[in-house]
Amino acid sequence: MKIIFDDVSLSFGQHEIFKNISLELRGGKIIGVTGANGAGKSTFLKLAGKILKPDSGSVNFPDDKKIAAVSPEMKIYDNLTAEENLRFFADLRGKILSAEKISELGERVGLDLETFGKTRAENFSTGMRQRLKFAILLSVDAEIWLLDEPTANLDDAGREKFFKEIQAAQSEKIILLATNDKFEIELCNEIIRLPL
Repeated sequence: MKIIFDDVSLSFGQHEIFKNISLELRGGKIIGVTGANGAGKSTFLKLAGKILKPDSGSVNFPDDKKIAAVSPEMKIYDNLTAEENLRFFADLRGKILSAEKISELGERVGLDLETFGKTRAENFSTGMRQRLKFAILLSVDAEIWLLDEPTANLDDAGREKFFKEIQAAQSEKIILLATNDKFEIELCNEIIRLPL
């Protein structure tokens, strides 16, 4: 499984972000995307996931592959509980989550759903919101993970849980990790440094 960038260029107004990029992103490893602020890390992930369309060239991966993402832009519903958010996002993908699966997801990300499963997300700390976003990602069984600063706002225990899940999943997925965090970079088997 791979994502292929074929002669991809993208500009925002007069600002050229990428020019004539051709590369292959292969599954089975964690690929770090690093660079200075404004270098295009988040934009690179959006191109890889076909969330953004390039000005020229193409990005290709098998049509049957599902994508899931964790990013600062990802919205969860404040008026829903953690459990309701999980069920809502799973339902969008045609999945029904059992009570046991929801409990398992909470445990995997360190979100105590016995306590917080009935609490509206508007009452969550930024770290708890990040844990919930990751539980949503885990719930949909996607083959491509786009992780944009995934451990931002997490304590050490939360980071360890994320790292464990990311490492356990790498053999079966394409994982792109946009970061400048030295601990996240250490997880990566390959690094793409921007600008290219």
